[in-house]
Amino acid sequence: MKRALVLAAGKATRLGPLRERYAKSCVPVGDSTPLGFLLPRLAAAGVREVIVNLHYRPEQVREEAERAAPKALDLSFLEEPRLLGTGGTLLAAAELLGTAPDLIVNAKIFTDLDWTRVLNTPPGSLVLHSSSDLTIFGGFQTESGFVTGLRRAGPPAHEPGTGVFTGVCRPASEWLAHLATARAAEPDGLVCLVRDGLLPALAAGQRIGTYFHDGRWCEISTPERVRQAAGLLAALSESALPSRAESG
Repeated sequence: MKRALVLAAGKATRLGPLRERYAKSCVPVGDSTPLGFLLPRLAAAGVREVIVNLHYRPEQVREEAERAAPKALDLSFLEEPRLLGTGGTLLAAAELLGTAPDLIVNAKIFTDLDWTRVLNTPPGSLVLHSSSDLTIFGGFQTESGFVTGLRRAGPPAHEPGTGVFTGVCRPASEWLAHLATARAAEPDGLVCLVRDGLLPALAAGQRIGTYFHDGRWCEISTPERVRQAAGLLAALSESALPSRAESG
C-alpha cells in the first residue's frame, strides 16, 4: 500500500491578498485547487493512504482535502500548532506510520508528471524539473542519475545536468537519522528536508537519485504563479484528470 505525505501547512506569506482568504493548498486555480488537483492523481497512481499536515487555516485545508479526496484514499491529518518544517513533518509522519512514507508532495504544484512512474523510482530520489528557471528557484546539480550538490539560485537560468526541485520526492529511511539529529540539536526550530536531511545524507556518502520531468510544472507561491498555473491547468487535457468514480 503506497503512502504519501502531502505538505499543506505553509503560511502562504508571498500570496498577497489571496492569503487573506485562502491557505495555499486551497487557492482557486481555474476550476480546481492544489489539493483538488493532487489528491485524485495520487489515488489514480496507486496511493492509498495520505497524511496532510496542517497549520495555517487548518480547518479550510481539512475541508478541502476531504472534499477532493477520492473514496480510495485513506485520509488523515497531522496538525502542527507550531510549524515543524518540511523535515520535521517527515519525521512526525514517519513516527506515525512506523516508516518513511513512499512519497512527499508539496501541495502547491500543478504538473503533468507521471505519478505512477515516480512511485516506481527507488526510495531516496528527487523529482527535478529540467526547464524551470534556476535564477528564480535554484536547484540540484546531478551526474549519471544522482545528485552531486546544491545549485544556488542565480544566473545562468539553465545548466546541463541541473534541475529545479519540484517539491516531489521518494524519501529514504536513511534521511531520517540526519533529520532527527537536527531536531535534537534545536528542538524548537524548523527542520528542513533539504538542509537537514538531503545534504547531510549526501555528505555522508548516501546516493540520492534523480527523476527528471521534462513536461509541465508550476508552483503557486505568488499571485503571478497562480495565474501561470491557471494557464497550465487549462492546457491539460480533461482526460488526464481522473474522476472521483474512476479513482475509487
